[in-house]
Amino acid sequence: MMIDKLILACTLLLTDFTATIKDYDLTKLWRADTIQAEGDGDIIPFPEPLGYIGDNYQRFCIHYTSVTKSKENPYQYIVCGKTKVKENICSFTGTITVRKATIERSREIPAYKVGIVTCDVLFHEDSTHAGSGVIKGQLLSGFTVDKKGKLQYDALMLIADGFENNQCKATWTSYKTGKSKKCNWGDYRMPDSGDLDIGAGEVYINDKYKKNGWEEFMNIAGEFKETQWWK
Repeated sequence: MMIDKLILACTLLLTDFTATIKDYDLTKLWRADTIQAEGDGDIIPFPEPLGYIGDNYQRFCIHYTSVTKSKENPYQYIVCGKTKVKENICSFTGTITVRKATIERSREIPAYKVGIVTCDVLFHEDSTHAGSGVIKGQLLSGFTVDKKGKLQYDALMLIADGFENNQCKATWTSYKTGKSKKCNWGDYRMPDSGDLDIGAGEVYINDKYKKNGWEEFMNIAGEFKETQWWK
């Protein structure tokens, strides 16, 4: 999975980009209408994250309605959005805070540099809503920089088997009970998904988890469509 490859990559002799990344606006890594495949390829819709919560891999949906760069902290981004588990939809506010960034020349497309930002995620769901809590975790996001210095979502290898980005490993903790559950999500694939995702080239949900909120996704699997439940 990408999150393991990204952790390994961060241990290699890459260029530290942490001091420089604050000069960029990273909002389009997490919230945009479209992304561009393979650097200058097709324009496609921005992916909706795939996620799960708990040991039974209940489907977890998350949508960022807005992401803005903080005026006080150049490494922090203010996030608003909604989460959905079963029929329970909660609004949330919170932050994505960049802790580290690395960059290197792309081996596949040398005209680009590819990088990874390691971020802390802290989202507070609306405490007045039933079944709400706090989401806390680590997010790894891939980006590219072209010859003109333009930074964008890393979709250079979008057509490759197993492509994934924005891998978040988190926990959700209930306001009411204080109990925590694993809560992970990502673009196109999910981190630490065990036997939930048994696909090779692309995500494929194991039939035994279909009843845990994955029915609609399995009916449209491969197309990455999503009903706009957040509106």
